[in-house]
Amino acid sequence: MFNKVKSWEIITAQGEKIQEGWKKLAIENDLTLKCAGIPALSTYSIESENWLKHKTFITQEMLKKGWLAGSSVYVCIDHTDSVIEKYLNELNPIFKTISDFEKSQRDISVLLEGPISHGGFKRLN
Repeated sequence: MFNKVKSWEIITAQGEKIQEGWKKLAIENDLTLKCAGIPALSTYSIESENWLKHKTFITQEMLKKGWLAGSSVYVCIDHTDSVIEKYLNELNPIFKTISDFEKSQRDISVLLEGPISHGGFKRLN
C-alpha cells in the first residue's frame, strides 16, 4: 500500500556526492581540502592558515547567491542531484577566488564585508 522511503539511504548517498563534489572542486582549484563527518553531517576545511577567512568568504558569497552555505552540510532527502549540482556550480568560483588569493599570497580579508567567523565552539565561550 505505502512505499516507505528509506531516507537514511538517500541521505547517505547524497552526502557522499556532496563530499566528492567538494573534493573535486578542491582538486580543480588546486586547494588541499579535508572532509570530516559522516555523509549525512559532513564538513570540510581548506588547509590554510587563512581558513577562517576563507570560511567567512564562502558563507558571505554563497549568501549573495541565495544559499545558506558554509563549510558543513546537514543532508536531507530534498538534496536532489539537481540541487547538489547547482550548489557545487555556485561554490566553484568561490573556491577559484580562494585559490587565486592563496597562490598570490594576498590577504582575502580585503573581500570580507564583515567580521571573520570563529572556529569551533569559541563563539560560545
